[in-house]
Amino acid sequence: MQFIGKSKISILHSKPGVSYPLIRLPQQYSHLIGETAQLFITNYEGKKGLFILLEEPESEGKVVKQSLETSIESRLTSIESKIDELNNFLLKNNDDNPNELSKNNGLGAIRTPDLRHVKARIFVIS
Repeated sequence: MQFIGKSKISILHSKPGVSYPLIRLPQQYSHLIGETAQLFITNYEGKKGLFILLEEPESEGKVVKQSLETSIESRLTSIESKIDELNNFLLKNNDDNPNELSKNNGLGAIRTPDLRHVKARIFVIS
């Protein structure tokens, strides 16, 4: 066995009420990120220890992570299609309602919802 460094065991909160112990490895072992490891408890010089055994990469048992870009692209496509559906629905309902006031004249042209702020003018035709 060879000493590679010292690390304080910190805490990782994945969600409220759930916490995991977290051990950081030295930066020179960053190539191990994403690898699968087996963990064992052992005794070393009369002290409790953890033994980490890295699994050999195999084509059958390798953990496959979904590509982030694929996930984002599919989510974005889904959101865009839902926005298009909603837009079409709103446009269709606006065209189907002939009783709706026009925005160009009448009460539809008033931009404030409080009619007390609207100034009225009286025109006398002689």
